[in-house]
Amino acid sequence: MIGLKEDIEKEHKIYEDEIHTLNNKLEMMTIAMQEKEATLHQKLVEVEARTAQTNEKFREYKDDVKKITKERQDYLKNELAYRDTEQRLTKERRKTADLQRRLDELKEKLAEHTQTPSCGNGES
Repeated sequence: MIGLKEDIEKEHKIYEDEIHTLNNKLEMMTIAMQEKEATLHQKLVEVEARTAQTNEKFREYKDDVKKITKERQDYLKNELAYRDTEQRLTKERRKTADLQRRLDELKEKLAEHTQTPSCGNGES
């Protein structure tokens, strides 16, 4: 019986050692897992920060594009208004030149009419 008791005690010791070894491995794996989680969390924080920064730059670029587009539209509106004004000014200059020509013709006719003696005034 003593041999059986010794065998059981040896087997018990083997199992205790194995449990102790497995507990040590579990603890080491837990620590390693926590370190990996911390590393992954840090990487996630960095990626989120870069993403936020990229999103902010995107918003800035988008705002810049909107601003430039509006400026371009304003420029084109002004260009069209300028061309329209130029056309109207040219038309008015033509009208003015035509009126001036007609005025000169009328002045010339009036001068001719006032220089020629009138017939039938009763003057002899």
